[in-house]
Amino acid sequence: MQWMHPFMRFVTSRFGHGGEVDYQWPSPQLPVISIRSSMGEYRGGHRPSPKVAIGLIAVGDIAVGLISIGAISLGVLSFGAVALGVWLALGAVAISGSFAAGAVAASWLSVGAVAIGEWALGAVAIAETALGVVSIGEWAYGVVAIGAHGFGLIPIIGDLFKWFGDLF
Repeated sequence: MQWMHPFMRFVTSRFGHGGEVDYQWPSPQLPVISIRSSMGEYRGGHRPSPKVAIGLIAVGDIAVGLISIGAISLGVLSFGAVALGVWLALGAVAISGSFAAGAVAASWLSVGAVAIGEWALGAVAIAETALGVVSIGEWAYGVVAIGAHGFGLIPIIGDLFKWFGDLF
């Protein structure tokens, strides 16, 4: 999330004059675009509390909207450290209904270091169809493949045990 810091620094300098950002367009009562952040400097020795941005497009410490970008984001399309999305989630921890990508990803189609879902691609993939270094699933493909069917350098596959059983 290295791109987030320069972006928030730009937004803070543009809209917050170096302090906290609190911008809603067209109005605070019905925001289409909401940018709220407390990434400004400490005031009075106290750490600023995180601000929640709610809108169709939400950018902030905690963002809730159709398109949400923030440290914690919740929406249809979510981007952030912890991203919870209906269709798409991209972040360190990404959970979605359709597609998720991140260090830990869980969804129907997951891509990440640890990927969990119906289809998974990652170092550790746990899914019905899994592809990774360690693959666990109904169909497993990888260096270590654990499942009913599949292929791997170290196969722990049900088909392999069945084949050995048929030999004897």
